Amino acid sequence: MPLARIKYFLFLIGSASLVSSVSAQQVTAANTLSGAQAIITPGEARFVFPRQASDSYEWDVPIPGVQGGREFAWDVSWEIPANRNGIDPCALWLVQWWKSGGPRRGSLKSLIEWLRLQPMVKSTKDASGIDRVRKVDYRNVFAAVEDGHLVFIVRGADAVRQIFPTIPSQVTFRAIIETTKTPQRRWGLGSVHDYRTVIVNDRNSPNLAETRRSKCDNIGDDPNG
Repeated sequence: MPLARIKYFLFLIGSASLVSSVSAQQVTAANTLSGAQAIITPGEARFVFPRQASDSYEWDVPIPGVQGGREFAWDVSWEIPANRNGIDPCALWLVQWWKSGGPRRGSLKSLIEWLRLQPMVKSTKDASGIDRVRKVDYRNVFAAVEDGHLVFIVRGADAVRQIFPTIPSQVTFRAIIETTKTPQRRWGLGSVHDYRTVIVNDRNSPNLAETRRSKCDNIGDDPNG
């Protein structure tokens, strides 16, 4: 992922103040991540995003006066020891970047079909940045749609050890949608966000206090939040 796009994505993250619908056509006050589940075992990790009411998506929408267009992004992040920054992954990102030739419409499966699930580490060069993990076996680290649910999958003992040298006790799910339905910001489109922090390996995890930040990239957030 180009550095400029990573910085732009972080810019959107730092502006979070609203919750969103996962559909580009609707924005609702309900948290669409309610019911998210995180399961990590020695042989497999699975992060299950809740099934949405609609499976109709629109992307790569041309917007007059704005370079780029509507964007979808999902991630799961977790805390790591400070002395492991730049070494241990701290997030998994799935991002749909705008491409020319749209608009395109279809199901969630169509939207993510060609996207790669990216493990991320905190940057050792930029205190406010993050970098991609360079060596990833994408056959075993990938996103899929199962019964309408978006699922992040880390498959096999080797892949689990690479991504989770230490298994976290909780993770934060996030969904980000760039949309014309929120006020435009000086750098482009507005964005709407959902957050949900859950206990790992608890299928009935209560909703933990929303941190409104990613543990991996907490730019612009209140350190007490």
